[in-house]
Amino acid sequence: MTRTHPFQTVDAFTSTPFAGNPAAVIRFSSSLKDQTLAKDDDLMQKIATEFNLAETAFCRWLGDEEEAEGSREEDESPEYEIRWRTPTLEVPLCGHATLASAHVLFTTYHPLSTSLTFLTLHSGTLRAVRNSSDNSISLDFPAASLLTLEEGHRRRPKIVEAVKAATGLGEDQVGKVAWWDAWNGAVVELDAGVDLENLKVDIAATATVGDILLLTQPAPSSSGFDIYSRVFARPVGIDEDPVTGAAHTALAVFYLLDPSTASRLPHSSRALSSSTLRAKQVSKRGGEIVVALDKEKKRVELRGHARTVMRGEIEL
Repeated sequence: MTRTHPFQTVDAFTSTPFAGNPAAVIRFSSSLKDQTLAKDDDLMQKIATEFNLAETAFCRWLGDEEEAEGSREEDESPEYEIRWRTPTLEVPLCGHATLASAHVLFTTYHPLSTSLTFLTLHSGTLRAVRNSSDNSISLDFPAASLLTLEEGHRRRPKIVEAVKAATGLGEDQVGKVAWWDAWNGAVVELDAGVDLENLKVDIAATATVGDILLLTQPAPSSSGFDIYSRVFARPVGIDEDPVTGAAHTALAVFYLLDPSTASRLPHSSRALSSSTLRAKQVSKRGGEIVVALDKEKKRVELRGHARTVMRGEIEL
């Protein structure tokens, strides 16, 4: 017997449709059938492959369904297990699909709640908060752990050569390099004079760095942003990611924990004093994120908007 299950697709880190990063969101209720479906890894991967978006998020409700349908206090924080899948595999963390999930849960299932709690398999507990002032959502994520690759580090030359091969840039246009071990990839700063948005990139060459390559640079002072970035992850099924929330947990550390790197930002004093970056990912679709680093707690706040674009049903 065929049964249907609702889904929504959401554009994350944008307030307008057809921009930002799209994600599919599927919510499982506390019913036995839904709980059984949520634990079927093979089915979940097939669904993610069928959507063929950068990520599909699966949110399993951990509370009482009667509570979800009834009235709630505004300060209640419903709990969900969340998992994320690309078209080819499960990933340990995803920013834009978490923002998309929070948007769906706030607007459709928990309209009175101002916060949500997400339990993950590999990234601890995440929290989402709805900001009434501008209808944005803030995500509380763990800060990335990076290793700066100084001149002479054995790993640096290979990464620099890969970036040069992928972009056609000269070695003098490649600056600071850091290794992100948890994601098996690198963060590479390019000279501020490089036109990162229109830079032609050989996707195949980026894959020689590792699973993910983040290219970043200080933004022009007239842009209203502190940093620009682009993200490539062909080995995990994503040639170029439109907007990458998780990558900004690394970019926050990359810039804000190193005063010499932060000094190259257009508004470095403000960025350092507030531990905040106004970031734009300059992919074709583009997206904007406000990033704040809590150095003591080693947490990063990612703040952005989301917009539902499609609603439908999956036939199972």
